[in-house]
Amino acid sequence: MPYRTPYLLVDMQDRVVGVLAGHPDSPDWRAVVEEAQNAMEDALRTCNVRGGPDVHRRGAFTTLACGVSFGGGQTEPMSMLNKPMFAEITATLRQNPAIQRLAGFGSSILRTYAPRIFGRMQRTLDALYKRLPWLVKNFAKSVYPAISFNLGPETVCLPHADSANDPFNFCHITALGRYNPKTSTHFVLLRSKLIVEFPPGASILMMSAIEPHANTPLQPGETRQSLTQYCAGGLLRWVDAGFQTLTEFAKADPVGKAAFDARAGIRVKEFLGLFSTYTELLVAPQQ
Repeated sequence: MPYRTPYLLVDMQDRVVGVLAGHPDSPDWRAVVEEAQNAMEDALRTCNVRGGPDVHRRGAFTTLACGVSFGGGQTEPMSMLNKPMFAEITATLRQNPAIQRLAGFGSSILRTYAPRIFGRMQRTLDALYKRLPWLVKNFAKSVYPAISFNLGPETVCLPHADSANDPFNFCHITALGRYNPKTSTHFVLLRSKLIVEFPPGASILMMSAIEPHANTPLQPGETRQSLTQYCAGGLLRWVDAGFQTLTEFAKADPVGKAAFDARAGIRVKEFLGLFSTYTELLVAPQQ
């Protein structure tokens, strides 16, 4: 399989702000991708969608999400709720060895190219799971707390950003499907003004909260699925605020909340400092 060479997206400050990771140089990766594609296709058939795929702000395709998230008026992080049939489907997908390989690869990309971001997310989520031990991780070998299974059958995203995701972090996307990557469903980064080929089995890390992104269309008869791992910004803020919402923080400790707010600019600088630079990644293997 081609597309084994990773490419880094670097900003004017030498910070790595995206990774076109491709796929591992593993002799069985084609079989892994085929197994994952079959699992996603089986899941779509099990959904028994009537009247066509779901239509939502990201496009017209069926999607199921699971994992731990925070938002929408919640007072503490919770596992995403699905109807019993959909919960069974997502459980089956999470238990699939090929899906587990893809998820683990995405986490390893983050650890390799953004180790400080990986470490911050891992430490914060470990504290969360200790505080709320009933929350369950999606995958043993992935740091990401949430995943969306975009079942298609034509997963082509409209231009959008995912503003609820952590803005100082990367989401992980793996493309699957039966299409020609030379002609179909290229990945579009609108702010960066880039269009890249995105073949089945390849992975990308991108800042989905602040970088609008989309896909170009498929050709007739082609299908595409994808899986996306991500972390809601609210999860990390809930822990940073002392295991409470910002509203609860202000009521319980107005002085402490004021001090927390006063450090907002400092935290932004600290979070920006978590991004790897291209230069240090070049030097790291030699150390």
